[in-house]
Amino acid sequence: MLDLKKDYHVHSNYNDHSPQELSIENVTRYAEKISLNTIAFAEHVRKTSDWIPRYLEEIDKMASTGTKLTLISGFEAKILKDGTVDFPNEYEGHFLIASFHSKYNNKREWLSALKSAICLPYVKVIGHLAPEESFDLTDGELVELSQLLRTNSKTVEINAKYKRPPMKWLRIFKDNKVNFHLGSDAHKLSEVGNFEAIANLIDYVDN
Repeated sequence: MLDLKKDYHVHSNYNDHSPQELSIENVTRYAEKISLNTIAFAEHVRKTSDWIPRYLEEIDKMASTGTKLTLISGFEAKILKDGTVDFPNEYEGHFLIASFHSKYNNKREWLSALKSAICLPYVKVIGHLAPEESFDLTDGELVELSQLLRTNSKTVEINAKYKRPPMKWLRIFKDNKVNFHLGSDAHKLSEVGNFEAIANLIDYVDN
């Protein structure tokens, strides 16, 4: 069963495209207000990001204030064409979502990069997973992908912002016992813990 009290993909104002109100403290207080019990901060990161120590320190400080929430400090990193992720290695112990953020327009390259990312031991989650407009995966390819995800103990995020994965992918992943969790991919306070847009996907996984 998917836990609606846990949101494993929340952004903050440490990126350059979210409002300043999306501070670590405001997100935490809002999550308390709507009765969540767990949030994972998963800020967009690059190998060159210089704000990471301040970000982690702020989350740790918030966790020490007596909040009943479980606060997870983590990141969302871009899957690169060579199958690595744009992520500084010194933070490998933290919760990490790997996601596509660029168009490949090439199914073979896309699938190869995804498979390589899944095999990286420090990647915990594959975020907002879906094909590009120019291609889809066959049932056989999705079964193979399911087996790779399961073998490498990866979780597939059910993403509220993009309403992903597609239902066909979700069906095959579920049939092959892939692990799922929920991520709002919140970029503003009202999106934190809001999974209404994917109620149909949640119902399918839970039934």
